[in-house]
Order: sequence, then C-alpha cells, then structure tokens
Amino acid sequence: MGRKSNVSDELVFAAVARRMVTQGTVSLQEIVADTGVSFGSLYHRYGSRNGLLAAAWLAATHSFQPRIVAALASGRATAGEDAALETVRFCREHPDRARILVACRQSEFLGEATPEPLRGEIAQINEAIAAALSEFASVRGVGDELCRLAIIGLPLGAVQLYVPDFIIPDSVDEHIRRAYRALISA
Repeated sequence: MGRKSNVSDELVFAAVARRMVTQGTVSLQEIVADTGVSFGSLYHRYGSRNGLLAAAWLAATHSFQPRIVAALASGRATAGEDAALETVRFCREHPDRARILVACRQSEFLGEATPEPLRGEIAQINEAIAAALSEFASVRGVGDELCRLAIIGLPLGAVQLYVPDFIIPDSVDEHIRRAYRALISA
C-alpha cells in the first residue's frame, strides 16, 4: 500500500495560476520554489508539466462550468444573463482557480505529452459545456456562435482586463448584462 500524498493541489494550483498570469508560463522548478513541494512529489502526483497544467485547468473547470450549465438550465428568463455573469462571480469568489482559466489556453497543456486519462476528461468536459450552450442557443433561437460569444467570450474578455488581481468593479456586471442583451436580441 502506497503512502498518502502530502501534495496540496490547491497550493500547487495557486502557484501555477500566479506564474501563468505574471509570466505566461510555468516550470516545475518554479512550482518547487514557490510551494516547497519536492520535484519528485510533483512528478509522482502529476506526471509532467503538461499533466500539472491539465490537472490545474480541470480542477478550475470542474468548479466553474457547472455554474454556467446550471444557470443555462434554470429555465429563468434571465438564464443567459445569469450564465454570462457567472464568469465575473467566479473570478471574485475563486480568484486562483479563475486565473488558471483566464491565463491557461488549452493548447498550452493539451498535447501528446498530456496523459491520456486527462485528455479524455478534458474532451468530456468540453463536450458538456458545448452541449449546454448549443441546447440553450437552440431553445432561444440564436446561433451557437452568438451564444458562445455572449455567454463565454465577452465576459472572459471583460475579466481579463483585471488580471492578475481580479478586483473587478461592480459596474462590469451591468456592462456584461447590456452586452448579452444587445447580442442576443440582435
């Protein structure tokens, strides 16, 4: 029976997030320096730099995307607006996880070096959000691209203005509401 891991995913992922938003990249050596977690422990836990980035992105995505899906499935008249505003809410409530989603592009960690189980999980979560957005777009009678832009693209662009601190003025919420309404009613 193996030892229980003493690696704190939250500590490691927060270090990844800080490095990604301040440098645009991260190395395992930097994570070792930032967290005090040994190089061997990182390799044992995540397998590689790509494995670490994929695990960090998945953890953030697993806590973010269900919020969007739930808002879209709520049946409320404001479901789309609510979903668009989840990006801002998430950034305010979970800045470390949000930094990962804002700073990490899928192409930075998803490749041949990414462990196969993580690639499958990434594909699955991407399919789930795409299906929720497509269903919402169909019900509302708008195109998928327009729906993705109004609910994901514009809110993401708005919060990126406030990286790395995510001190997002309350006025941004109203701007996102207006942008959503303008796009969806067009």
